[in-house]
Amino acid sequence: SERSSDSDYVLEEAEYGKRKGILFPAFIEPVDFPYGFSRIQTTDLIGWAGETNHPGLAQLLDALRQQLAGREAPPLPFPATLPSSPDTSVTSGFTAGQTFRDPLKSGGEGPLMVVIPAGRFRMGSPADEPECEESEGPQHEVIIGQPFAIGVHTVTFDDYDRYADVSGSQKPGGAWGRGSLPVINVSWDDAQAYSQWLGEQTGRAYRLPSEAEWEYACRAGTTTPFHYGSQITTDQANFNGGFMYNGSVEGKWRVHTVPVGSFPPNAFGLHDMHGNVWEWCQDPWHEDYQGAPADGSVWEAGGSSFRVVRGGSWYYTPADCRAAHRARFASIIRDLSIGFRVRRGVPIELLGALPTRALPL
Repeated sequence: SERSSDSDYVLEEAEYGKRKGILFPAFIEPVDFPYGFSRIQTTDLIGWAGETNHPGLAQLLDALRQQLAGREAPPLPFPATLPSSPDTSVTSGFTAGQTFRDPLKSGGEGPLMVVIPAGRFRMGSPADEPECEESEGPQHEVIIGQPFAIGVHTVTFDDYDRYADVSGSQKPGGAWGRGSLPVINVSWDDAQAYSQWLGEQTGRAYRLPSEAEWEYACRAGTTTPFHYGSQITTDQANFNGGFMYNGSVEGKWRVHTVPVGSFPPNAFGLHDMHGNVWEWCQDPWHEDYQGAPADGSVWEAGGSSFRVVRGGSWYYTPADCRAAHRARFASIIRDLSIGFRVRRGVPIELLGALPTRALPL
């Protein structure tokens, strides 16, 4: 469409898909080819009204079949046990796995978000998990009663610099560049200011994820130390590969962050939940989960002045990157290894948001 071909974010994603050989463009409006894409065969879906015998649809489906080589979509990697009371279907056209960007009043678009389904999981580490810590227990069931959206990636320098340019806020230093690298040198307070600005720009409620929401999103139905399994390699995440975990082999230590999306996503479509940068959560630090809420909400009562970070980073060990691992920093700390991703609540409506794709959840 004219709107998508003028969007830097859409073109950036299309360029990524082009490099990976997984781009399947389609015209839905009469527009000129974006620069660099004129040699790619593009399906003509202009005027398509949903009819199954449309020649453009047949062409698109045939290209997809060839790419998938007849493979079926993999089954869910976990039992999708959902509470019976809440409506877990997503609202107004968005479904679990759908990605979108909210347009900003000042121009441009917000971070790429994905819809996470409601469900339940066991939060924390079991007692027999290698290198588990007391602060990761007791393990307890948490019910996420409503779908929510969370950033597909951590907030990038591009995202944060747009906010800084509009708001007049100070831009954090980039030790290894900017662009699609995860923003670093941002405090918890900085992340709060950015989330508030996103809400003002979009009319939607943005904040940092609660600690429970973060772990639920990271695990994506798995119960192992990593969403990849019981081990992790530096081909799957960016951490200090000079350390090993649970019998893993030694890997690389890149000694810096890498662009977001450099590693495979989990089953919810989230990248870099393990490593690259620590991610601020909304919750204050508690020494363990005694008295923790069971509904996935932010646990404010009784917390300390420190704030929770999750996920590990490029500087830390693979054990620090486990789904259950927790750490704490003062809210004013700005560090080369700390960034954040944002969370958006229901209702998840179109309301001008730009849907991009649906994952096979």
